[in-house]
Amino acid sequence: MKIVCIHNAYTSGEDLWLTERSDSSVLRNNDNFYMPSFSQKMQCTVGYMLRVTRLAKCITEKFASRCYDAVGVAVAFTAQDVVERNCALGRPCDEAYCFDKSIALSPESVAPDAVGEGVLDIKIGNSQICTKLSDLKISLDKALSKASELLTLKMGDIVYIASTEPFAAQIGDRVEVSMNGAEMLNFEIK
Repeated sequence: MKIVCIHNAYTSGEDLWLTERSDSSVLRNNDNFYMPSFSQKMQCTVGYMLRVTRLAKCITEKFASRCYDAVGVAVAFTAQDVVERNCALGRPCDEAYCFDKSIALSPESVAPDAVGEGVLDIKIGNSQICTKLSDLKISLDKALSKASELLTLKMGDIVYIASTEPFAAQIGDRVEVSMNGAEMLNFEIK
């Protein structure tokens, strides 16, 4: 299983970029996120996740809905200080987001036709935000289509679409995310 993360979907429908995380990056079942020792400036973004149910390569947006059966939420963590250091040195930034337990996936999901408005109520520490699926500059189908242009998606893969600007993540913060009023994620940063 791999996780394909689509970034910049909340600011631009065109200037998207992708990263990939391995299955060891998954934080499951509302387990607590433990701040890694190699970073002093951790950030997180909240977004929607799609569970891929069939092989998908170069799928057009029109047929993308046939390739996933569930929509959930996820919180992706990135070591921003590592990104800044590696970019300044001209190095790849994979270590900033591909570390173990760096993306929390909701244990619950809903069928795509039950998403409706897709309203996310997000609370991280003292920060609160509400965002809707319509706030994304691309649709979930377009996101899956974009991911399948570059990578072959297989059954069980996850496509994550970041839907917020990054939040600062601090030890002691509680992360709570609800979709359409139903709690999807609730864990602590330690």
